[in-house]
Amino acid sequence: MTNNFIKILMVGIYFSLQSCAQNKKEKETTVTENKTMDNIEYQKEGMLFRLKYEHTNCSYEILINDMPVASHFGLGERSGLTVNLNQYILQPGKQEVTIRLYPSKKDETVFAPTLSPDSFVKIEISKNKEPMSMLDQMNAREKGQQYQWQILDYQTPKLGEKPQNFAEYKTSFEVGNKDINWKIEGWSKSQNLINTPNIRQQVDAFYADFKKTLEEGDQQKYVSMLKQSIHEEAASTPWNKDAEKDLTKTMADYAVEKRNFIYPCKDAELKFYGDGKVVTLVCKDPQTYGYSPLISKTAKNMMPKAHTFYLYKPQGSDKLEIIR
Repeated sequence: MTNNFIKILMVGIYFSLQSCAQNKKEKETTVTENKTMDNIEYQKEGMLFRLKYEHTNCSYEILINDMPVASHFGLGERSGLTVNLNQYILQPGKQEVTIRLYPSKKDETVFAPTLSPDSFVKIEISKNKEPMSMLDQMNAREKGQQYQWQILDYQTPKLGEKPQNFAEYKTSFEVGNKDINWKIEGWSKSQNLINTPNIRQQVDAFYADFKKTLEEGDQQKYVSMLKQSIHEEAASTPWNKDAEKDLTKTMADYAVEKRNFIYPCKDAELKFYGDGKVVTLVCKDPQTYGYSPLISKTAKNMMPKAHTFYLYKPQGSDKLEIIR
């Protein structure tokens, strides 16, 4: 009870710097949401799952359990990149991996007509027992102690000479009961959105509201829109009880940065993931093809940021929310 009160008090103090106009109803909603989120226990042990990936001569998507975790539709090659997977693992057992290959981009607005015979994506998935510095890792190796296990090493097969503009491959890895002790539902119990009436209008409205929120620098609303995604990422982050607080502060700080939205997307399409329970918008314009229609840059960081997020509807709700 004391911990819950302290958390709620901290959140109240933090947001009081931004607005004194929050009405009673909003305050009651915030307290209710915080109490609900406190019910999910943070991971005190368990494993951290990581994906390492690289590619040659292709654009691609990598999905875990039908949710995108990495994609590339731009110029150039990328190798040695990593992404944490815990928030995409909702339960122990078999985890599905899907790799989709598309033709590579040749200049700012042109893609190759087909995949190249040497196009491939290579992935490695590993699990770590605990966070370790480079020195700790060296000491562990010298003592013969294992701190990391590779659980999947996969490269898409050779395509051959027959022209093709798309290829999809599936593989999987196993997560043991002892390796996962976080409890997140994600999109697993949400509504199927594919046949939802007016889903395009609802998604467009959400994107417009998201853009307006950032343009106005509304910290409280921005964090509120991301609250479930932040919470589940934090709840599945091992060894860090402050993960949610740190993520929330990062998002709140980001919301008030002055920004310009660039590369306005004139043609976007819906894409469904999570077995039809998750939806997003991706741009079809040649320059920003495959990315979110919301791209901005700030004075603090001139590198453009694509605001990619995935929407779902919890059971019993008629509102879209960000789940990842």
